[in-house]
Amino acid sequence: MKWPVKKIQLSLFYLLVFFLPWQTRYIFYEPLLNGGVWEYGKLSLYSWDIILFILIVWLWPHIRQELIVLFKQSRAWSFFIMLASLAFLIGGWAYDPILSLYWGIRLLCGGALWLILRILKPKISLIFLSLALAGTFQAIWGLGQFVVQDIPANKWLGVAAHPITQAGTSVLLNEGGRWLRAYGGQAHPNILGGLLVITSLATVWLIVNLKIKNWHFIISQKILKRGLWFIYILQLVGLFLAFSRAAWLAFFISLSLFVGRFWNSKIKNNLSQFMPLVAAVIIFIIMGTVLWQPTRARLIGDSVSRLEKQAIEERIRGMTESKSLLGANWWRGVGLGNYTKALAIYSPGYQSYVYQPVHNIFLLILTELGLVGLVLWILFIWHIFKIYKPALIIFLVPIGITVFFDHYWWTSASMWLLFWLVIALPEGELDSS
Repeated sequence: MKWPVKKIQLSLFYLLVFFLPWQTRYIFYEPLLNGGVWEYGKLSLYSWDIILFILIVWLWPHIRQELIVLFKQSRAWSFFIMLASLAFLIGGWAYDPILSLYWGIRLLCGGALWLILRILKPKISLIFLSLALAGTFQAIWGLGQFVVQDIPANKWLGVAAHPITQAGTSVLLNEGGRWLRAYGGQAHPNILGGLLVITSLATVWLIVNLKIKNWHFIISQKILKRGLWFIYILQLVGLFLAFSRAAWLAFFISLSLFVGRFWNSKIKNNLSQFMPLVAAVIIFIIMGTVLWQPTRARLIGDSVSRLEKQAIEERIRGMTESKSLLGANWWRGVGLGNYTKALAIYSPGYQSYVYQPVHNIFLLILTELGLVGLVLWILFIWHIFKIYKPALIIFLVPIGITVFFDHYWWTSASMWLLFWLVIALPEGELDSS
């Protein structure tokens, strides 16, 4: 492979990573559910899908070779093939076969992204830089939304309007007032929170690994360090304004584990390695003090608003509904992407927006793919974990935490592909000092 060709392919890959959070899309299938808009039934082609498709077609001869090698040598890949085959099989009796087929293709796209990383061997540092820049744009966007307390619609960016007074808009409420949570360019503030956890950790990784080979050919170390700290702080602000408790918890646990590995290392006396955690704590304390009323509405006992209590009740109800669905479908599943469709059939009579996926990915997979599908998924993740590079393991931690509290890693197309990017990170090239 000639160098100019590979350079173009790598540039396309980094561009794909940068565009992952953007929701610009063409909706080509938009069914209704109980006469209303059914968000989880929409089938869309995203801007980054085009880049991914170009890479798949361009690298197809290499992908085919890697498929043969991995199928013979990788247990993780064998479990993935079995999982994908099962997903397409279940689609045959799914309530909406077209929807199941769509998410089956999305599953294959995740595997294709994994193979692309194996083939191109992109630099981990440049992947993280692309993520950091993407996260910064989302954080600034979210900051602007919180400041003006409004989110206007923009079809070119794939953003729906979220007026603060509109039912269904994610807000914080108590006797101190009503506040719109930051969405960024995402469908929900919790998705923005999950995204910014990953991009913030990527930025921290770059800050800690400043003295890596060949950076000085791109930008001076001094300017790079200042720039990374600046965008890290912006992302922390955006993460706070998303007011996602699961994302906050995942971020601080992950960051603590990341910097904690330096405690017994040769650089334990270099306090600069701990500064990202210190900065995060300071930023959150400052933001929590300045925005005490919305923070209090989100966190503290009796001040938790009726909206927060309603959200908790909805999650509990979601768990109960999931158990009802599992009673008849635990062994065969309802089909990928068909959870809300099945829910509408088992509990008819509600408006379409009432039907939401259960906020626990393991229950969601069990319902959609059945017991065999869940077992295959767990085996796949376990074998990925066993071969994961220790230097990158910290990026699995926030996903491992948030999957118990939300569903976006499974139901959001962009977060789904970001999940696969994290899974495939060890295939990239780690820069060395």
